[in-house]
Amino acid sequence: MDKSGLKPIINLIARKLAKQNISYSQSQYIFKQVRKKLELKPEKKNKGTVKRLSRKEYKRFINMAYEKSSKIGLMMQVLFETATRVDEFTSFNADDIYFEELRIVIQSGKGDKRREVPIEENLARLLSTHLKDRRSGPIFRTQRNGRFTNRRIQQIVKEIAEIAQITSIEVTPHTLRHSRATFLAEDGMGKDYLQVFLGHDQPTTTEIYTKTAAMDTDKEFRRIMSENRS
Repeated sequence: MDKSGLKPIINLIARKLAKQNISYSQSQYIFKQVRKKLELKPEKKNKGTVKRLSRKEYKRFINMAYEKSSKIGLMMQVLFETATRVDEFTSFNADDIYFEELRIVIQSGKGDKRREVPIEENLARLLSTHLKDRRSGPIFRTQRNGRFTNRRIQQIVKEIAEIAQITSIEVTPHTLRHSRATFLAEDGMGKDYLQVFLGHDQPTTTEIYTKTAAMDTDKEFRRIMSENRS
């Protein structure tokens, strides 16, 4: 049925609810139960590919972050290389880093699940230098020695992207996560490993990154073939 044809039904439901003096929260509960009785489920979205930075754009982004300050640069490098969600990143503490094992532990990821993210030796060295002998509190502290908020990290990412003149897409912390995941897929990381790395419950969520990598491979192949023909 076309949405315009739903108007009589909407009016009928509105009159029924008005007579009962139903509150907003009660209406939410009612419609939830109705959907359950009718076994109505949301339509599955046809997921395409993710919006992410090119490798050149990321290099420009991270260089600009380090130009801003060594701390900001390291923050952005950690955010990218761990591919963490912004709330996971702002929850990082110094004792979450296992330098010998080259891992950062996310104590409370999505769904309150703990996971370990491998890091490279170079990043571990940079973090060790940054922390010095400190082994407690947030990895990155504000000028008042507090914890960065999600909103502030989002602002920093946006500011750096603007300075780096990245205009192809809107750059957010999640864009960095998408970019890292796609680069890993391009470099050959299997879906099962990528799923664990990103903390995805469902493998279908991870498939979008391998699809993006495959599309880019196809694009590069066709570009090379086109140049060879000319």
